[in-house]
Amino acid sequence: MSGRYLIRGVGLLAALAVVAGCGQGGKISAVVNGQAITSGDLDQRMAKLSPSSRAALGNDRRRLLDELITETLLIQEARRRGLEQDIEVRQLIKEARRQILVGRLLEVVRTQMPVEVSDQEIKQFYEQHHEELAEPESFRASHILLETEEAAKKALERVKGGEAFAKVAQELSDDPSKAKGGDIGFFTKEEIIPEFIAACERLKPGEMSGVVKTPLGYHVILLTDHRDARKLPFDEVQDQIRRRLAAQRQQRQVEAFVQSLRSRAQVAVHEPGGRAPSPSPASSGPPDPSSPQQSKPGN
Repeated sequence: MSGRYLIRGVGLLAALAVVAGCGQGGKISAVVNGQAITSGDLDQRMAKLSPSSRAALGNDRRRLLDELITETLLIQEARRRGLEQDIEVRQLIKEARRQILVGRLLEVVRTQMPVEVSDQEIKQFYEQHHEELAEPESFRASHILLETEEAAKKALERVKGGEAFAKVAQELSDDPSKAKGGDIGFFTKEEIIPEFIAACERLKPGEMSGVVKTPLGYHVILLTDHRDARKLPFDEVQDQIRRRLAAQRQQRQVEAFVQSLRSRAQVAVHEPGGRAPSPSPASSGPPDPSSPQQSKPGN
């Protein structure tokens, strides 16, 4: 809920790229110790955010720019201290590169393995799994989040006094949702902290709570909509089912691809500590050179 800690970095290599790869094109948005941050850099970072982080940000590009400025300063200082040559840092970068290469390869493999899912398969899946495809109960709310109970009470009094909830939220709230008048969209019970949900359950659409305390601070909540749980009709979920079945089929193809690599590779397996496995007690004479465990390791 709170935006104070919602937007995190997007990974070690992406963070380093803020300095190494700044200047991705577009208008210059800021210059940090001679290093330009452009609108292209902002677009690139926005694209790498998870959907939930992007929603929490609420298209607040200035806030994103502030984060890039801070991150750039920290990376510049790390480089000034020579931390790029730190053994642990170099090992982390090496591991990140391995993971990126593997991830990219699997993406390429999936695009080269198109799959088809028939309408009959989709209907059969719907009939067998309609309960798990049901839409859970959901709420939609706007809120004003503040650090102290006193501040929240003052915000509540302003709304009760006739000021628009959205206006007060935009002016006072500490949450990124302030950019949208406090609106956080629809959410289920599993997606929001229990204290917030409990307050919403006591309200009807259009009603406003008192001051609600949660681990994030003090809230004033306006419930704007409520949807009961319902069974989703086939027409609403058939595309979702098609994507799900296609993804499962692609995953099986990827697993088969990986297995084919293993079957063609020369792999020597050793016990922990680097020692080669001992010959079987039943063996007499030198190990069989055709054994997979004794084959020459591939590079």
